[in-house]
Amino acid sequence: MQEAPIPEDDSARLKELHSYGVLDTQSEAIFDDITHLVQDITGAKIGVISLIDENRQWFKSCVGLDDAPKETPRNISLCGHTIVQRRPLIVNDALEDDRFADNPLVLGEPRIRFYAGFPLIAANGMALGSLCAIDIEPKALTPKQVTSLERLARQVVSQMELRREAHLLQSAELALQAQGGNGQVKPGIQLLSEINPVMNREQLQQMLSLLLGLDQPPCFALARCKFKEYSRVSATIGSAAAKNLIQTGLERLRDCLPAQASTAYFSDDEIAIVLPHLSEESAITAIAERCMASLEAPLKLNDRDIELGMNMGIAIFKKNYSDVDSLLSDASIAQRIAITDRSKNSNFNFIDLPARLAAQQHYQVETDLRRAIRRNEITPYLQPIVDLVTGKPVGLECLMRWRTDSGEMMLPNNFLPISHLAGLSGELDLQIIQKAIQASHELASAAPGQPLQLSVNLSGLLLESEGQRQRLLQLIRSTPLPKDWQLLVELVEDYLHDNGSELGIFLNSLRRLGVAIAIDDFGTGYSSLSRLHNYPVRTVKVDCSFVERIDDSSNPSNQLLKTIQNLCADLGLESTAEGVETDSQRAWLVQNGYKHGQGNLFSRPMSVAATAHYLAEIH
Repeated sequence: MQEAPIPEDDSARLKELHSYGVLDTQSEAIFDDITHLVQDITGAKIGVISLIDENRQWFKSCVGLDDAPKETPRNISLCGHTIVQRRPLIVNDALEDDRFADNPLVLGEPRIRFYAGFPLIAANGMALGSLCAIDIEPKALTPKQVTSLERLARQVVSQMELRREAHLLQSAELALQAQGGNGQVKPGIQLLSEINPVMNREQLQQMLSLLLGLDQPPCFALARCKFKEYSRVSATIGSAAAKNLIQTGLERLRDCLPAQASTAYFSDDEIAIVLPHLSEESAITAIAERCMASLEAPLKLNDRDIELGMNMGIAIFKKNYSDVDSLLSDASIAQRIAITDRSKNSNFNFIDLPARLAAQQHYQVETDLRRAIRRNEITPYLQPIVDLVTGKPVGLECLMRWRTDSGEMMLPNNFLPISHLAGLSGELDLQIIQKAIQASHELASAAPGQPLQLSVNLSGLLLESEGQRQRLLQLIRSTPLPKDWQLLVELVEDYLHDNGSELGIFLNSLRRLGVAIAIDDFGTGYSSLSRLHNYPVRTVKVDCSFVERIDDSSNPSNQLLKTIQNLCADLGLESTAEGVETDSQRAWLVQNGYKHGQGNLFSRPMSVAATAHYLAEIH
């Protein structure tokens, strides 16, 4: 009999194996599920997860064999050969293989004839054991079966990594107890070896406390990840769909993370990730980019495409934090900057001095904005929407401006993202709409008899709030526009696409009040023109990013704009091109069927007084 060979680096391999804390533990359903899958995939009688200790082969899971032993001698194990070979060892008939024909496990129980062992390779390259399919009759595997078992072997290692993390953290707990000198377990402390693969918030905080409390704590990165669409999905489709969104997002993220990474549910819409032994921004950035890429494809749920977008804030521990709250707070600050800073091209951000300063500025903006809303200080500015052929106005879009106490005129991009995070954007909408409707009478007197359309924007927070929706309907009923004027409300494309019956009911209520519905920034989301037919939409506003690329030498948008216009025509929808800046863009749009446009070529946004003067001159 050819005994299982001993690899040259066996002492290092054994040290790696023992670090997992898996040997001599109880059976676990997750590992038994994997060995049952081995049976299902191969049709073999027996599925085994075998770990090769110094003098024994120990079974973490063994299904299909009655009264199976927990271990056998290492020297007679076929898995001992597998870990040296480091690639799948497949023996179709052991009696025909000189290495194993006289092996006691072949001649005696369990009388192995077929063996397929797939090595369990740790992240550092050490072979820990094997995932095995065994039968008492000769067999052969197809290439597809081999590929499936290789994947399962990687899953075994991933599960072992989670157990090692818990084992190491329990060791850290015991070390802290030893440092305290009494050796007693504090009441209410859960053994970290019992942590589920995905922790809850309390377990995460406990883990971080233990790590920070070690005499020589390792460096690591903490990322807080907030799913952008959770609140909207929960409010409009339901909590079950929102939970599905989080679960799907977590599953995709875990596929992108190192095996040693930990994950935790931090709140309803937020998860946390701990990346051990990482302190270089470049390495962490690569992981963050993989995570973001994994979420690009939307979640399919009940024939809906639900966006899995996420913002991530990252804090790196290099013995620079003394308490968990400060670490979590910095990750939250970085996340907030990732959400609100439109100048960045990524959805993740590291905490640094600029981020801290930006957070302080954001807090001040939020405080001042709340005061401005109470004082009714948000100011309407209006930009004409024109007939592209004649240049005469057919409507006005109401935009927000805010003159701060310092006298600065703040543009929407500098305060709307903060208002959304602070839950203020619905109140801003209502205030500016009321002012716009009131101003419409002054504007109408400057151009008597001229019919115009007054466009206002609705934020996601207003659309999600039943109370604010009802306030808007009451405002429209109680504050009529001038004769021959019409109110048009603009919604962003993604919101229209992902929402259900409540939105449809609200939009139809607006329509019955004579309000027109438009989709703003069309072409930047997941929607499709055909689905717009499900709602009372009249107008599509094509995003300025497409208009600015007309005849662009490297990435022209001409064909896409033609397609949008043709589909609008087929569906009986009006189209408005946003961001028209040049005469050549205007000429191309007219030539290809666009009737209405908006942009600085015709006029920049103006105050109410300046708009009245503009209308009077044209009239």
